[in-house]
Amino acid sequence: MAHVQLIALRRPESVKEFNDLLLESIDESITVLLSRQVADALYLHLQTTHSVSRSDVPYKLDILLTTLEETLGKSARTVGKAIAKRFYLKLQLEFTNNPNHTLLEYVDKAKIRLQIS
Repeated sequence: MAHVQLIALRRPESVKEFNDLLLESIDESITVLLSRQVADALYLHLQTTHSVSRSDVPYKLDILLTTLEETLGKSARTVGKAIAKRFYLKLQLEFTNNPNHTLLEYVDKAKIRLQIS
């Protein structure tokens, strides 16, 4: 039986809503690509090693990306791009693939496009 995931589509009206959607996108993408156990292990690692709680991840994307790169190597870019695509879908923004962009750059571009400060 295939698992169908519903993606909430809404335009954020605040930085908090923007970051909540980003966290949902991170969580859903890692779970779909790698598994719920891997996502849980990643959050535990971020908390114990870097003192970054799950809810703080949108504010500490650089630490998340570094951890993914250390763990997954070049595959971290694929995970980052999957997160960005899901995030843009949730934001109702058109996603344009740029091979050189990181998740941080996609998030910054979304902030500019939505005029989130």
